Amino acid sequence: MEKLLEKISGIIWGNYLIALLICVGIFFTILTKGIQIRGFKFALKETLKNDKNINDEGNITPIQALCTALSSCIGNGNIVGVATAIASGGPGAIFWMWISGFLGMATKYSEIVLGMIYREKDLEGNYSGGPMYYLSKGLGWKKIALIFSGLMFLQICGGALIQSNAVSLVMDEMFNIPPFLSGVFMAIIIFFVVNGGIKRLGKVSEKLIPIMTLIYIIGGSYVILESNTSIIDVLKMIIKDAFNISAVTGGILGEGIKKAMRYGLARGLYSNEAGEGSAPVLHSTAKNSHPVKQGLLGIIEVFVDTIVMCNFTAFIVLSSRVFEKNISPALYVMESFSKVGYNFRYVVGISMVLFAFSTILSQWYFGKVTLTYIFNSKKAEMFKYAFLILALLGATTSLKIVWLLQDIILGIMILPNLIGIVLLNKDIKNSTDDFFRRKNVISGR
Repeated sequence: MEKLLEKISGIIWGNYLIALLICVGIFFTILTKGIQIRGFKFALKETLKNDKNINDEGNITPIQALCTALSSCIGNGNIVGVATAIASGGPGAIFWMWISGFLGMATKYSEIVLGMIYREKDLEGNYSGGPMYYLSKGLGWKKIALIFSGLMFLQICGGALIQSNAVSLVMDEMFNIPPFLSGVFMAIIIFFVVNGGIKRLGKVSEKLIPIMTLIYIIGGSYVILESNTSIIDVLKMIIKDAFNISAVTGGILGEGIKKAMRYGLARGLYSNEAGEGSAPVLHSTAKNSHPVKQGLLGIIEVFVDTIVMCNFTAFIVLSSRVFEKNISPALYVMESFSKVGYNFRYVVGISMVLFAFSTILSQWYFGKVTLTYIFNSKKAEMFKYAFLILALLGATTSLKIVWLLQDIILGIMILPNLIGIVLLNKDIKNSTDDFFRRKNVISGR
């Protein structure tokens, strides 16, 4: 069974899907006239401003929506995923991770814009949106929207199991806390947060994301500065390895560069979740006057996840040169921190726990939205109790098959979302053009 699932996962996540994700990123970069570049300054300004006195339609502030979305994509993939990319594709994989981040900004921006355009308000005044809404309302694909919702629900259930398992493993290894107790402790905190709905989730994410990001960055900066390899040398290592073409039969592109491209692009896209359809579900709850204003925050989301967090892991691993050792990639970052001081590994442990836990919280909301779309809000409300059971199960069971199923479901789920956003490209273009036309009029240009 395991080998069969591995084979299916390998086929789905082969070169074709990665190529499709890259092509979609290029398409929307061109369509939006390089939104990653021309919209970045405005997006950063909006993020730093963090205006909480907003009277626009929605449930949470734009920054709370951004932090909640970040809690979904910043996870242990930023640590173990990056290390695996380096182990499999060499230092050059990081260059291609940068490319995936740049193109992923345009894809995520486009998803969020559509999510805002097609979102709906229920009788209680709560907003919901995401691929299921724009596939159904924008393209009339009601059955596909239902299938997408079902797949997303299964995917987030698997994700909750995996993340709670990651928390319990770290707590057991570092602090000798039994998995069952970790599961109970998580369940209590989760219930407190989800019982307050999307507003409480937004407030918790707004506090948690900056704290966990700073812990990892400050600790990682110290490791990099204490290493014998300078940042300039690391950059040279990445660039050199990314284009280190070793000739093969017939003068075809070298195997080294192909491996670097494959693992760098794949891990980058997997980390920032661009094209997956998760971001518009969370961003659609935001109080914002224009779809593009919220869409631009998606650029910051990918920037923080891939360009900042993934890069930090890469620089930690490459500057300490632990990737040259014959150890598991899962231990690269832990080994890097331990080289500075044995107790310094607790920084990694705390970061991994916070990363995983923040992801678990956002996954509850995905489940609630998908069940609301399939059934109704009353039935979806009961999911918070079932979600606690998932946290307990994940903390106490082995999940190798769940990992494989997770990859397969995610790979299938991405396809209708990518096709949908490409077919609805006129909505994205019109909304983008309208926003920048208004912005230029206001600024007097």
